[in-house]
Parts: sequence; C-alpha cells; structure tokens
Amino acid sequence: MDENEQRLFDSWKNNASSWTRAIRNQQIESRVLVTNSAILETVIELNPKTFLDVGCGEGWLCRELFSKGIDGWGVDASGELIEAARQEGDTRFLVSLYSDLTSHKFGDTVHFSCLICNFSILGQRDVAYIASAGHSLLKKQGKIIVQTLHPIIACGDAAYTSGWRETAWHLIGNETFHPAPWYFRTVESWIEEFHARNYRLLKLREPCHLVTNKPISIIFVFEQQ
Repeated sequence: MDENEQRLFDSWKNNASSWTRAIRNQQIESRVLVTNSAILETVIELNPKTFLDVGCGEGWLCRELFSKGIDGWGVDASGELIEAARQEGDTRFLVSLYSDLTSHKFGDTVHFSCLICNFSILGQRDVAYIASAGHSLLKKQGKIIVQTLHPIIACGDAAYTSGWRETAWHLIGNETFHPAPWYFRTVESWIEEFHARNYRLLKLREPCHLVTNKPISIIFVFEQQ
C-alpha cells in the first residue's frame, strides 16, 4: 500500500467502535432519511438471488437483505468491524482486503448476482480490485452497485478533479473519528473506470435530501459485459 492507502486502512481500526455505535444508534441523518432506503430499494429492484456486500462495515445492510430472504455475505478489511457484524448472530461475514476477494470461499455460493459497495469505495485502487474480482465472482451479466457521496456535494470548494482528499468528519452524536484520506472521483471518472474494465452503466440514481432537495448521494448500477 502507498501512504494514503495505508492511512485509510489504519483509520478503521481506530474508527470501528465509533462507526458501529453511530450506525446502530442511527446518528447519521442522511442515512436514516435517504441513503439507507435508497440502496435497499436499488438492490431489491434488481431481484438478486445472492449478493456480496463489499465493505460491509458492521453489517446492517447484510442483515436487512437477509431478513428479506436474499442470501449473501459481507466482507470488510476491518477485523474490528467484522467482529461487530458477527456479534449480531450471523456468521456470513469475512475479513478481506479488496485485493483478496477471489481467494475466499463463501459457503456454497460460487457466483453472486451482485456486488454491493455502499459508501465503501474510498481508495484509489478499490475500483480496479472490485471490478477485477467481479469478473470471477459474478454470474453472467452480474451487477456492481455503488453508492457514494454525490460528487457535487463531496467536492466542496476544491477543484472538480479526481484525487486524494482529507476526510472532513462532522461530529456524529457524541462520537469522534480519526481523520483519513479518501479518493474523490468525478461522475465521469466513476463511469470511465468501470467501462474500461468491461462494465456498462445500467442505471444511475441521485437520492436527494427530503428538505433541501439537494443530492446527497449517487448510485451507479454497472453490469458485467
């Protein structure tokens, strides 16, 4: 890993407990009001039989999909977050770097209907790792679903170009977070990076805040070619 990737990886060792509490106590307004339901709706509309939640965190999305009868697994590079996910009573969670996704066994599932990346593509190399893994792990015409901060909002006052940025964590409840770098992508860059790896854009959504009507996130659905 380069310096930025290593700092990003290390940050989740420090942030795992705070993040788990913030998610389970519903302290992130945008998620409660908009983005949680947006990713669930997007996945369910595709009617997948199986899923792999890449960067699953403490596992909330997996548990929601399990409860709807959709089989799947969650993976995360943070052992602390995977431990938190397993403590909720399900064993379908594994520790894995994105670069190692194809080295694991996922029970009886060999190929998934979709890979889900819900606010979990934060590094520069993540798209390459996940897209490459998809060619081995996805069924024919399988989907990669990505939700991320909307680039218009996430860009702030910086130039609208792809590149490393520093996290600007806002206070969430009583939680504090260790800052870390993350890799910003323009809308064009997201699409081009997946197109270059033999995926086509099938659908794009822009969930908006219910009060301000400004976009909070953007959801891409890419289909393997």
